[in-house]
Amino acid sequence: MRLTFTIVFIGFLSLPVRGQDSWKNIYTESAWKERDQWQRANDIMGKLDIEHGSKVADIGCHEGYMTLKLSKIVGASGRVYAVDVEQYKLDKLKSNLAESNIHNVITIKGDYDNPKLPTDVLDAALIIDTYHEMDDHDEILLHVKNSLKIGGRLVICEPIAEDRRKSLREDQERKHELGMNYALADLQKAGFSILFKQDPYIDRVKIKGDKMWLIVAQKK
Repeated sequence: MRLTFTIVFIGFLSLPVRGQDSWKNIYTESAWKERDQWQRANDIMGKLDIEHGSKVADIGCHEGYMTLKLSKIVGASGRVYAVDVEQYKLDKLKSNLAESNIHNVITIKGDYDNPKLPTDVLDAALIIDTYHEMDDHDEILLHVKNSLKIGGRLVICEPIAEDRRKSLREDQERKHELGMNYALADLQKAGFSILFKQDPYIDRVKIKGDKMWLIVAQKK
């Protein structure tokens, strides 16, 4: 008797993608060109309301995707404070800065609850896809607020998957995302004024399985 075996493969790629797809690299330099197609970087920088000579922080800078763009806007007389908690990312950023002959960026190795920024010097601060990683949001916002000038802006842009919008904060953060309602409550508690909010602001479902919201807050 001849036996016939049938092997069935269930393709995991056909399953729906659910938030912060870990295999999709969007942070390293090799992914920047593709990221330009969906990140709306120019629109985000426009929300910072910065110009030539401004001082701005890129908190959670990774290898410098936004840092390099910000450095062009503020020019030689401006400053970009690039903050990350992982030294190897800052080292890669420094290499990128040297290759591009950029001299208006200051790198800072921060802590998860303190970006270690100078006091009362910033015109704006930017946090993209990083706020959910921070240990103590109240403490972080206090430090950021202290670093901003009166009227300075804080722009936060974070992802959230559709199927987790109503989840508890800790469950969202475990998936490396955060609903806009939690950040709004944090900002209001910290004494910021909310100038603008939009959810969703960026659709990256095909990239990471989620969408990103954006808030523009201001130091009173």
